[in-house]
Amino acid sequence: MIRRAWTVYAAVLSAAIVIGEVTNVAGGGRVDPRTLANWVLTVVLLVATWGYALRKPLGPRHYWRPAFWVLSFATLVTIVPAALAGPAAMLVVGVLLTFVAPAFVAAYRYAYRSPELWPAEETSP
Repeated sequence: MIRRAWTVYAAVLSAAIVIGEVTNVAGGGRVDPRTLANWVLTVVLLVATWGYALRKPLGPRHYWRPAFWVLSFATLVTIVPAALAGPAAMLVVGVLLTFVAPAFVAAYRYAYRSPELWPAEETSP
């Protein structure tokens, strides 16, 4: 049941992000280096969410721990200008973060709390 809920969440989040980005670009939104970086980080977050939802190891385990922290830091950095933009912008950020927060939980669990997914690391004698 929980696995199905995570899978549904990953699908809904993925669809919402793709629809939002396509709508933005189709409506004349700029695609600049910041947008491209945001897309890369979003893909990383979605891959971690899908990996956790499907219980599949995607890529090497040692990648996901720093990836989680890079995602978290980048998100905090982008929230600060929004927080300074006023109460309406902060409300939008709050609503969006509520929707995206479970993906960060999934990314954290994928990196730190899913040892059964990753092959045991060999230790030197």
